[in-house]
Amino acid sequence: MPVDLVVKGGKLITPKGLMEAGVAIEAGKVVKVAKTPGLPEAGNVIDASGKFVLPGVIDAHCHLHDLDYTYRENFESGSRAAAAGGVTVLIDMPLVLTVLSRMIRRKIEIGERESIVDFTFHAGMMKPDYVVEMPEITANGVRSFKVFTTEPFRVDWGGVRRISTAVKELDGVMVVHAEEDELVSEGVRKVKEKEGRKDVLAYFDSRPAKAEVEAVRKLVTVAEETGAHVHVAHVTTGGAVELLSEAKERGLNVSAETCPQYLVFTRDDAERLGPYLKMTPPLRTKTDVATLWEALKDGRVDMVATDHAPGTREEKEVGFNDIWNAWGGIPGVETMLPILLSEGVNKDRLSLQDLCKVLCERPAKVFHLYPRKGALLNGSDGDLVVIDLKKEVTLNTEILHYKVNWTPFEGMNVVGYPVLTVQRGEVIAKEGEVLGTPGQGRFVPMR
Repeated sequence: MPVDLVVKGGKLITPKGLMEAGVAIEAGKVVKVAKTPGLPEAGNVIDASGKFVLPGVIDAHCHLHDLDYTYRENFESGSRAAAAGGVTVLIDMPLVLTVLSRMIRRKIEIGERESIVDFTFHAGMMKPDYVVEMPEITANGVRSFKVFTTEPFRVDWGGVRRISTAVKELDGVMVVHAEEDELVSEGVRKVKEKEGRKDVLAYFDSRPAKAEVEAVRKLVTVAEETGAHVHVAHVTTGGAVELLSEAKERGLNVSAETCPQYLVFTRDDAERLGPYLKMTPPLRTKTDVATLWEALKDGRVDMVATDHAPGTREEKEVGFNDIWNAWGGIPGVETMLPILLSEGVNKDRLSLQDLCKVLCERPAKVFHLYPRKGALLNGSDGDLVVIDLKKEVTLNTEILHYKVNWTPFEGMNVVGYPVLTVQRGEVIAKEGEVLGTPGQGRFVPMR
């Protein structure tokens, strides 16, 4: 009997190397990976000759559907952008509303009605009082818990230890926005209140690199004391990379992500793009950018995620007059893979195997989705993206799918682009056109 889909002729990208092989998918699952003569017949055959085939990309950190902010982005619009960009799994991060058991169940219902791609969730923003609800959260299929060490959702270090102890008991992962609140508060008082600055770089100057470094230093101690898996979100500094590297060498259960914006932009770019580049943590230096690329290559930083958190043009542009009033966040889910292909693979900063690790395998392993997601193995979900490594595209709002209709990467020329996205054996995007429909996405529990 023919299977549903065969993708053949291309080279499969795996963490260990490239394979001249094809993939057969039946009932949404990979049933065979083999050279062309060994593949079964199929109702739909895709010829990927001259191209590369990657497992579906996972965006492990995106603020997709906050019920109070769906005018910025929601499951339908965000998943449309994801599909076009080769992303087949979104891990939705709390934005403002607290996401605990009841909210998770509600968002599963909305997501399975509106999302084109598969999804799961981080719980949070966690407080010590919420520890009692953590077993129910894990029973609902969520094992990731977001914690802030600075305002507006700050948890003190005693609370961080309490939450991390519960995370360890539940075999979960604690995701931390790591900035030392005392240093950030001091910086804001100095720059905003004492100096009265409102210029774009005032925000950058108020959140020094040492605030991230000191928070990561304390988190490493927490990981050592509790044995919990501590994952540091959106790392921006070389100092934090060094601390994480040392912790890994000592066998501590720590992991980390960075984001495309921290691999492309520096604070100098804010003089050109102004409040459009306001984000938290802020952009750093060229030296930090170089260190982050090296750390992705050698595994000191485990993955790339987007921290996709768009605001409208109006919410950003008020910052031209007063940077403190601007929304701090950017859209990024659709451009992550193209940027990693162009700035990473095609500039020899990453190999294709590295790409598979940082966008597929490691996110799936850290967040308890592997091998259902993040791999093309027998029994894995049939999620994949076909890549044309030579395709040149100029990023602009006309071709992207964000509800806010802007991108900080406007006008950037990228070489390397996804040309076909498959979700559980169904083609959901082709050559920039989204073919998937709302309701195709499914909640994926963290096991």
